[in-house]
Amino acid sequence: MKAIKRFVLVFLFSTLLFSQEKNSRSVFVERKNSFGIFAGMGVDLVAAGDVVDYVNSLTSYDQRVGNFSTAVDFFGGVEIPVNDEWGIKIEHSYLFKSYSVLGNSGGTYDFFYAVNAPSVLVQRVISGTGYFVKFGAGGGYHFGSASQTVSTFGATTTYVAQGVGIKAELVGQTAFDENFYGYIGGTIGWEFVGKLKDDKGAALVHPGTATSVSLNYFNSGIRFGVMYYL
Repeated sequence: MKAIKRFVLVFLFSTLLFSQEKNSRSVFVERKNSFGIFAGMGVDLVAAGDVVDYVNSLTSYDQRVGNFSTAVDFFGGVEIPVNDEWGIKIEHSYLFKSYSVLGNSGGTYDFFYAVNAPSVLVQRVISGTGYFVKFGAGGGYHFGSASQTVSTFGATTTYVAQGVGIKAELVGQTAFDENFYGYIGGTIGWEFVGKLKDDKGAALVHPGTATSVSLNYFNSGIRFGVMYYL
């Protein structure tokens, strides 16, 4: 997390300096909505109830993990204009999270999950001199995976899941020059990826309740990146 915080601070500081330097040398004109390519990284607050309950069932009370935790999200994609006020955003994001806890019977349990989330969003676009503000909502069919390694046995079991995810976002973009923009956004979403199953189709089961563990979760986060308009 320290590395993530340093990245966010450096990004904000460099963006501010770059923007001030450009503004001191030129005056931006208002740019119309156009085709662009973007990429960046986000930090999300995730509530994956089934996964948390499962991880906590493996360890003692003093090792329990919280219902909400931070996860890293890498993203990229394109924005396609429909007109000056509306556009289509096509993106792919990769969110991942890991836990490491001491088992009730000794040894360490390492649990890792990730979700590949291709999505299509409809955007409302507001443009001004040197900036864009965009409101978007949409979703897609997403693909999750998880792996569990037990140090006692040295074995790793993998699971997969897939299902629908939906999201909404607010994005601000500030011009560095005519084509290159800084990107900051806030997102909120829900993933209904479904039950985790191994390669034989057997579901991952909570040892205490004997119920299947799903990779469904709620997430909200902040994103930083860059945008290049063609």
